[in-house]
Amino acid sequence: MADTSEQRSSAIRTPDQRLRVFVSSTLVELAAERGAARAAIEQLRLAPVMFESGARPHPAQALYRAYLAQSDVFIGIYADSYGWIGPGMTISGLEDEFQLAADMPRLLYVKSPAPRREPALGRMLDRIKAGGHTSYTKFADATQLQELILTDLATLLAERFDDPRRDVQSIVAPSPVTTLVGRDDDVNQIVGLLHASERRLVVLTGAGGIGKTRLALAAMERSAQQWPDGVAFVDLSAISDGRLVPDAIVSALDLVVQGREHSLDALRRRLSDRKMLIVLDNFEQVLDAAPLIVDLLQRAPHLHVLVTSRVALRVRGEQEWRVDALEVPPANGDPAKLAQAPALRLFVERVRDVQPGFELTSENAPALAELCRQLGGLPLALELAAAWMRLLTPEQMLTQLYGRLEQPGALVDLPDRQQTLTNTISWSYDLLSPSARELLTRLSVFAAPFTVDGVVAVCGADDADVVEDLSILLDSSMVSPSERPDRQRGFQLLDPIRRFAAARLEQADHTLGRLHLYVLDVIEAANDRLGSQDLLMRRLDSEQPNLQVVIEWIGRNGKPSGPLLRALGDVWVWLLACGHLRQSSELWQQIQALPDDGLRTESDRLALRWLQVNRLLNDGAFAEAGTLVDEMLPSARRIEMPARIAFLLTARAIVLSYAARDEARANFEEALSVARAADDSLALGYALPHYGLLLAIDGDVTQAQARHQQTLDIASSLNDQNLIAEAHYDLALDVMLLGDPSSAQSHLDVAVGCYRDFDHLDGLTRCIGAFSALALQRGDSHLAARLIGAAAAARDNIGLTAWPSVTELERRTTDRVRARLPDDAFSALVDSGRSLTIKDALAEARARLGPTPVRAA
Repeated sequence: MADTSEQRSSAIRTPDQRLRVFVSSTLVELAAERGAARAAIEQLRLAPVMFESGARPHPAQALYRAYLAQSDVFIGIYADSYGWIGPGMTISGLEDEFQLAADMPRLLYVKSPAPRREPALGRMLDRIKAGGHTSYTKFADATQLQELILTDLATLLAERFDDPRRDVQSIVAPSPVTTLVGRDDDVNQIVGLLHASERRLVVLTGAGGIGKTRLALAAMERSAQQWPDGVAFVDLSAISDGRLVPDAIVSALDLVVQGREHSLDALRRRLSDRKMLIVLDNFEQVLDAAPLIVDLLQRAPHLHVLVTSRVALRVRGEQEWRVDALEVPPANGDPAKLAQAPALRLFVERVRDVQPGFELTSENAPALAELCRQLGGLPLALELAAAWMRLLTPEQMLTQLYGRLEQPGALVDLPDRQQTLTNTISWSYDLLSPSARELLTRLSVFAAPFTVDGVVAVCGADDADVVEDLSILLDSSMVSPSERPDRQRGFQLLDPIRRFAAARLEQADHTLGRLHLYVLDVIEAANDRLGSQDLLMRRLDSEQPNLQVVIEWIGRNGKPSGPLLRALGDVWVWLLACGHLRQSSELWQQIQALPDDGLRTESDRLALRWLQVNRLLNDGAFAEAGTLVDEMLPSARRIEMPARIAFLLTARAIVLSYAARDEARANFEEALSVARAADDSLALGYALPHYGLLLAIDGDVTQAQARHQQTLDIASSLNDQNLIAEAHYDLALDVMLLGDPSSAQSHLDVAVGCYRDFDHLDGLTRCIGAFSALALQRGDSHLAARLIGAAAAARDNIGLTAWPSVTELERRTTDRVRARLPDDAFSALVDSGRSLTIKDALAEARARLGPTPVRAA
């Protein structure tokens, strides 16, 4: 019997766990009446349990007993026949069913008149009447029977199952089979929102596959104790008609709709005094039901509702909580640092599900981190990718990534809409209006977080329409808020969504051409300050990925590259400060790969060569840089603006060794003369500090200090953070030579703060060298030696070479430190300093030198 019961349980129990009503009668004789009973039961949204619904591989007695064991209400319908008496039985199956149902509510109906009623049935009915515990009602035909059952069931349920305080905590939500990774803070804050009495409608929004449902379940579980009347989970993914939402909630709560009552009315009645939480999952397809939820909250003042939706509900009282992708690993970092990123933690944990014992190592960490970055930290994408790791190495997965993620079946328990990334994104894409879909495809050209102004410039002809469609995409979680270095309000497409949209973009060249013009406008707006002002640098940082998209498009399509290269040549300070002109820089490699036929004019070719000069300076190829400047100067003097000539002359002086300082002085003097004649304070400001440094090395410290103070005045008037940092670095060296370590430390502190703001690694490394000189002057030779090692290691790691003048200064410091220490002690201290990062070296210098410097003897 137990085996039979288990085999039949799926046929009896419905997915929504409605109350089950067992119908007992003879089959053929009362076929019409059984149909009427089924109709009445289903009208009340209960589950009819009827013998003829099941398969027949088991004995009849075993089947009906299994059915009865899992039923809640018994209905007996009798007419003429007593029914079949099985082998070994003394009563019929009809009477056996009645007796077995003694512990449940029983509704009995007897057809009248029944002139051919069998005596055995008559005696059974007499025994029922004599028992006094159960009565029966007479009926004439199937129509009357249906009305009687409908009324009696509603009354019975109201009396026995519709207690206003009926416990609903038995309602079972889906139980996740995997652990939640990287979401503890989110869960805590969502639970906090749910606990607030003024925030009774909390809506989790986010892109498909971002983990909204999993997060809602975690918040539901963690807050369960605060709901005296329980919690309930309602999956709406199979519903597309908002009018059916109340029915789904009623079903999930296992409530009974009485008589001709509507589901919403039943919810208003039953939930009016309950303090409970209802989770409504996948609401994006039934947004027209949002006002019904608000109505329900108004009628039930202690009810709280947590909604997951790809689209915001846009109703009063809604507290939206946007679920973001998991934080991805940084582009560079050791395995221990990479392993802290939530996206990589989730990925590794899911890989262990299919490959027990899998570990993150220094060998596989870079590939795994890149996988996480390419998938944008989207949890579903990470789980789909991890499922393939039973067959592929991380490196193989990288080369096959998106092809594999479009193959369904990696995780067969997922619904169809989540079997592939395309399915997941299409679910939201199909809900969009045509104009919003078109905007989404055009937004795919942006590689960096974009602003509203950027969207208007690149994607739209009608500002209002574009902004409205952008709002729709944001509400639909196809676009997400994002931070930008310039702190403007930014938005982005997660990388999987961007790839999906790009595949649907028609006339891509037209939109990319507009992106080209937009990037040019951004660069040209920074030209008059060389891209050196703090805000301008952050704006350029924000658009750098879009710049790389444009360069790739220009090269691929044979477009003229001159206008962009000329604009970039005018923001060389930004390119140098941010390391974009190193030989290893991805941006420089793109610039270098541009075809020569894109350079249409002599000015175009000079623009590229000017960038090459700066690249050679950055990489320490000073002789090559000098040769290239010599080649450029004749043409530049003829066609370039005076400022560019002044910069070329300054570069020519910088690259010369200290032994050629007389020639360097002549170049500096001419550069200053050209800049003054053009009344170009910026060109003057960038020539003065280098000239002053040369004067300081030569011992003319007073003249050097005057030029560096003039530099600071110019930099302050222009609010040029890079030049301000340069001036303070140079002034620190000046006052050290004048024997004022206290002022030197103050200047260095300012320089470090400015350089750190825009991550100017070369400037920070020069400051380490200056602190070494300061430590020596303060009598701390051990610190000076460690800082010599730290500066050398930083330059080796980054690929930097100090300017010849800085090299000369730092050589002098090194020689003095070496003279004060035994050879083995000096070497050991320098070696120990090489283990310091730039940040650690500066922190150690600051700690050892102390906040109140004391003048050395």
